[in-house]
Amino acid sequence: MGVILSARNLQKIYDMGEVKVEAVKDISMEIEKGYFYAIIGKSGSGKSTLLHLLSGFDRPTKGTVEIGGKDIHNMKDDRLSAMRRKKMGFVFQSYNLLPEFCVEENIRMPLYLDHTRSKRGYIRNLMEKLGIYELRLKFPGQLSGGEQQRVAIARALAAQPDIVFADEPTGSLDQQSGREVLGLLKMMKEEWEQTILLVTHDMEIAQTADRIIEIQDGMVVERGA
Repeated sequence: MGVILSARNLQKIYDMGEVKVEAVKDISMEIEKGYFYAIIGKSGSGKSTLLHLLSGFDRPTKGTVEIGGKDIHNMKDDRLSAMRRKKMGFVFQSYNLLPEFCVEENIRMPLYLDHTRSKRGYIRNLMEKLGIYELRLKFPGQLSGGEQQRVAIARALAAQPDIVFADEPTGSLDQQSGREVLGLLKMMKEEWEQTILLVTHDMEIAQTADRIIEIQDGMVVERGA
């Protein structure tokens, strides 16, 4: 299907005063459209830092990240923010839902911020497929963790992005809810041909992906499926 994201010679150094920490060390990779990737590694391995660099939430010390052939780290902040709203979706461990807005408002928030609309019936279809349509008028505080993560997944898909970044999305859930969320992420790939980059420390979770990228001490050490 072609390459949707490419990274070249990515490096990230954090200046901790007298100590400099190299969290990502000269990583290059290509992500192909329509695949489910798992980025796996132990705590402190650099996997979340890598995800933040690939998604534009953090800037590299050196190196480039191109999405759709455009270097995202050469963009001005407002242009990068607009690109993230249109081209990228995000699912976090902590859900990051806005408590004062109901489920449907949270899902539509990326569209509100970009002053756009979804295709007719798309958001309803999305909620129905994720099993949260009946919850659309409830508020985040009235939902279980698994339900909140379903809402977060729907929000990530609201603008029909090209690529979805998921940072430990099952980390706060019980085993059953975690399995359900993983099933939904795989459904996203099948139903809407999403490209998914998921960070996890759990090999059992990683093995559900199409391809695995393993990180140790800031470097890619193994790739496979």
